[in-house]
Amino acid sequence: MPRLKRCLMEVRAFETAAAAGLGNWPEGTVFLAAVSGGADSTAMLAALAGLKETSRFELHCLHVEHGIRPAVESRGDALAVEALCTDFGIPCSVVSIAPGKIARTAKRRGTGIEAAARLYRHSAWNTEARRVGAAKVLVAHTRDDLLETALMRILRGSGPAGLAAMPRTRGLIQRPLLDLRRTDVLAYLAARGLPYQTDSTNADPAFLRNRIRHKLIPCLDEFFPGWWKSLLDMAETQRMAADFLAAEAAAKIPWTETDEGWSASSKNFFSHSPILREEALFALLDKGSGVKEALGVKETLGAKKPPRRSALRLFAGGTLETLDLGHAFLRRDAERVSLERRQERNLWLRNLGSRNLWFQESGFSLLIKGPGIYKLKGLTIRVSPDVDQSSIGFFAALPLVLRQHYPGDFILRGGLKRRAAEYSRDSTGLITAEDAEGPAAFIGRGRDGFSLVLTREKESRKNRLFFSIE
Repeated sequence: MPRLKRCLMEVRAFETAAAAGLGNWPEGTVFLAAVSGGADSTAMLAALAGLKETSRFELHCLHVEHGIRPAVESRGDALAVEALCTDFGIPCSVVSIAPGKIARTAKRRGTGIEAAARLYRHSAWNTEARRVGAAKVLVAHTRDDLLETALMRILRGSGPAGLAAMPRTRGLIQRPLLDLRRTDVLAYLAARGLPYQTDSTNADPAFLRNRIRHKLIPCLDEFFPGWWKSLLDMAETQRMAADFLAAEAAAKIPWTETDEGWSASSKNFFSHSPILREEALFALLDKGSGVKEALGVKETLGAKKPPRRSALRLFAGGTLETLDLGHAFLRRDAERVSLERRQERNLWLRNLGSRNLWFQESGFSLLIKGPGIYKLKGLTIRVSPDVDQSSIGFFAALPLVLRQHYPGDFILRGGLKRRAAEYSRDSTGLITAEDAEGPAAFIGRGRDGFSLVLTREKESRKNRLFFSIE
């Protein structure tokens, strides 16, 4: 077959598949194409540019410059996308994120760089889509992205919803290339003679997706040919399972709005299977935008990441009475299972025995009233009546407050007042754990994580709970 004819067939087949992935929309519909400048998004933009004349839709482009890579490389991608849009006659906007901002967000949230970058990217998409009146944001995910994401979630221990097949459309996002492979993309670009940018971070093994793409998938291709078909079947099965569980959880474990957040009957909650309880909690935390509004939690870039399924499983199984989510608490008692907002102003005013402790908004604090898992400033505290010999921890009574350390704080040891400065060269960033008897422990942050700087004497362990730190 002559090369020209083969190229024309490849172009026609790719653009036909892209048109099918886009679906039927009324004439004049506005779309926003999210274009990084890489192979996938360049091919999507080129295909859409060819389709918009016959399909009569309006197309805008947005490029997000994440500020992660060297400025020369990052800016080069933005200029390439702008030039491509000029050639195609498509309006283009560029959003530039200040260097270091994504890394700081990742550190604050305790997530990876990829997850933090995704937050900023989605925020930019939503803002630009509102500005241009776009019905959908078009994203160039291919079948390869679907497979890589499925493998990532398997390795992370996701539940049915996480393992479900990547949907063609969800909310504002639509994926017109989802039925195409990366080989189809490269063939299309070659047939049209279109250049594309290569992101240097795509080869960085520090990112899980890159390790899967460059190490795991070649191994699967070599030793398990056709593995991807089985994975797609599994993802589709999990999608159906996730849809069923979501519907069952919504019908059988209803949540009621309260002054402090949301709650459900404990008797009803624990009468259902463990998996249904877990899905009901995830539905409350992840899918209910009304819950976040009721809790006063805005969709900000500083919001905490959702809890791991393992932690939620302990709560759903009745092991934990309290689970700290950062912006709110999950609590249970004999009557209710509740999601309660964290107080953000004048953080805590509580009576701890005979002492009143008042912590202003300028500092930070966390009140612990029962066994559970709590988080503060990157520190995770597990509270249990059982001593975990393998963990670093201390003994204290409830209620206990984790708060900012002050120079005057001391712990009695041997009848003497001992201060953190005697045991640590740097007392900045320390956390004081205090119960009704006074400070029980000083917790410091180092390069290798958190450590105990000073604790009470062993004699004070009687009738106390064990607080392990991570």
